[in-house]
Amino acid sequence: MRVFVMAVAGLMVAAVGQAQQATVSTTQPSHIVVVAAGCPGQLTAQQQANGGSMSVWTIAQNDPNGPNDLNKPGLGVRVGFQGGTAIRSLELRVSYLPPGLRSIPTDAKPVTTDMRESEKTFVLQEKDAMHVEGDLLVGPAATITRVRLMSVTYANGSVWHPSSADACSVVPSKYMLVEAKK
Repeated sequence: MRVFVMAVAGLMVAAVGQAQQATVSTTQPSHIVVVAAGCPGQLTAQQQANGGSMSVWTIAQNDPNGPNDLNKPGLGVRVGFQGGTAIRSLELRVSYLPPGLRSIPTDAKPVTTDMRESEKTFVLQEKDAMHVEGDLLVGPAATITRVRLMSVTYANGSVWHPSSADACSVVPSKYMLVEAKK
């Protein structure tokens, strides 16, 4: 009798989880937005899979595997930037953990050798727009850890650079639409 009650309770929890997941998959997932004192606008980022989606992907600068990564399952990130002045281009740096197995320490000692992040730099160019967005293809990765705004070139030719490495950075939302996971 006790096993039956536990099984029914487990099914109810699973059904509620599926109902919540269905709601998330049919609506726009929440974006994480950063508006920091050192940032000249709003930066948004949302992790997404590249598995055959119809997105137009921006490939990292100096990435020899970039075009080949279009045909492989991997991760990307959709970024958006809303500024107060017309923008010509953005330079963004995406930090990620490469795919592979990692050991999780069982004691309090941190493991740094297995958890090294990699980075790729991207440039998004616009025709003097107030809002710039794009899909940045990272390629094979375990997760995307951070997106940093490295520079903004405005329509008038002026260039903004952050005062520190994390002055205008955001951890992307990990929520992905069910349709995107192919």
